Amino acid sequence: MARESLDTMRLAICAVIRNEARYLREWIEFHRLMGVGRFHLYNRSEDDTLAILEPYMAAGIVELIDWPMLPPCQIQAYQHYIDSQQGKSRWTAFIDADEFLWSPRYQTVTEALESFPKEWPSVAVNWMCFGSSGKREREDAPVIERFTWRPSAEISSNHYVKAIVRMGRHFTMHDPHYANLPTFTPSGRLNSGSHSVPHEHGVLRINHYGCKSRQEWLERQLNGKPFGSGAPGPEECYDEIQGMDVDDREIQRYLPALKERLALP
Repeated sequence: MARESLDTMRLAICAVIRNEARYLREWIEFHRLMGVGRFHLYNRSEDDTLAILEPYMAAGIVELIDWPMLPPCQIQAYQHYIDSQQGKSRWTAFIDADEFLWSPRYQTVTEALESFPKEWPSVAVNWMCFGSSGKREREDAPVIERFTWRPSAEISSNHYVKAIVRMGRHFTMHDPHYANLPTFTPSGRLNSGSHSVPHEHGVLRINHYGCKSRQEWLERQLNGKPFGSGAPGPEECYDEIQGMDVDDREIQRYLPALKERLALP
């Protein structure tokens, strides 16, 4: 795996992970297609995460930080990363390992970010939540291939945003969704807080695969969130995103390149 020059990396991801080994290669390779050059991962895993990430670590693509803090610990991990980035000007997306950041308008996320005014410190990107697509059991195929059905874009969960921030200045995260900085939606609206209404999905969006199949959802409830205590969400959160109103395969334009990276047929 070729080592990339760190000074050419215009976009990084900071995430807290716990027992995501079976999904990490797809998530990393997808975001490399989007222009992400560096992943700063705060690890709370007991599975095969280290074995999956070792080639990426050797290539300088992944920095893995052992993060044994008891939950809640996501904001603390983010602040540790923010404090380490003083003087560095690259963008960083603060997202989770079940979130796929991409652009319906541009080929890469970095191209979309280059279109924004240079004075914007932070960009808010709305979720687009996907349900189980009626699947009961885990299958051996990429997440973006398995789950295509979603409810209407207008459901309340899609109010949530995640932040992409220009690093280099000191700031804090208000919560996992919002930085304490002037934040704009891709259309240029000033956005304060963890939600954006109306939703914007045209320039940037995050496909959020928060449940996957029913089997995977139940396993994740036993596993717990990487940053909090207990289950990843109440049953009503699962139910809200099970609507099958739209068969949305737009992200699959990247599927051939992703499968090539993953050496899948």
